[in-house]
Amino acid sequence: MKNLNIFENIVVFILDIHLWSGRKKLKAEDLAMNGVEVDKLPPGTLASLGSKKIISSEALAPFSAIKREAEKLCLAKGVRFLGGYAVAAQEAQELDGQLTQLQNNFEQARVQLLQDYDVKVRDWINVNPPEWAAVIRASVDPQSKVQQALGFAYTPIKIAATTEIESESNPLQYQTQGLYAQLCQEIRYMASSAYSASYEGKNCITRKALRPISSIKEKLAALEFLSPDIADVIADIDRSIDLVPASGAIQGYALDQLNLLLRGLSRLGLVAEEVVQGHGCEQEQMVQTHGADLRACVPHGSRAKVCAGQQERQEREDTANSNAPTGLVALAWDF
Repeated sequence: MKNLNIFENIVVFILDIHLWSGRKKLKAEDLAMNGVEVDKLPPGTLASLGSKKIISSEALAPFSAIKREAEKLCLAKGVRFLGGYAVAAQEAQELDGQLTQLQNNFEQARVQLLQDYDVKVRDWINVNPPEWAAVIRASVDPQSKVQQALGFAYTPIKIAATTEIESESNPLQYQTQGLYAQLCQEIRYMASSAYSASYEGKNCITRKALRPISSIKEKLAALEFLSPDIADVIADIDRSIDLVPASGAIQGYALDQLNLLLRGLSRLGLVAEEVVQGHGCEQEQMVQTHGADLRACVPHGSRAKVCAGQQERQEREDTANSNAPTGLVALAWDF
């Protein structure tokens, strides 16, 4: 029941955002109208004709941007869960307000598109070769269909285990056990992306590069109740940030420690296992997440060197463990 008590601390936000593609299936008769010999086209089992656009991508860009922003907000302080985003209860009110604002923006964009719909379709026809004008006109959706296709809704919900169904497997308990594992996975992605984009191969960085680390800390802090280990990770982040000068470029020892921090965060929740069989070497990575074990081959460029010899391997691990932040899993890896 310990894991189920987590539900007292979270609100799950379910996003229901629908976009309109502005595309229609390209048909053989569309090509025939412009002199294409359709009998020479490959069969449908081999290739499809794709789609045709009936309005410019720019006209629909605001809707995609709003959807991405909604997902970004949910992920900033939440974790993917049951098709939605589990957010700390104390963060739910703020997120609700932000999503409401995006919902209003989406509706305003929809109203504007419907008002300008005929003009934007006509503009799209005019910027394309005139021989395709008839094909585009024949495929244009009525405004009523566009209005129905575009939608932004969300639902914040509280989850509780049912007492009306007896189940030995306890599926909700199983789902709850994966919350911390999912958080670690998302943090690993954020850290790896930050390292690749702003740190890898750099001898000097600007303070702008600290933003993704701050985002990682905020996400961890909001979901700290998921695991007692999170407090140690936050402390490691704070220690690394404290080494950064108050102004100016970041380099030298401070940059080295930020690199170590991000490398450690990119392995958060992972435990490396070395497997040697016969005279060859194999390595697997065991992801242990509160009862769920997942094995995956470690990528070539980032895996520990199993065959480097016991002494060399131990020396590398000792070095990594002595330098890496205390709350993170320290591994020997190549970059």
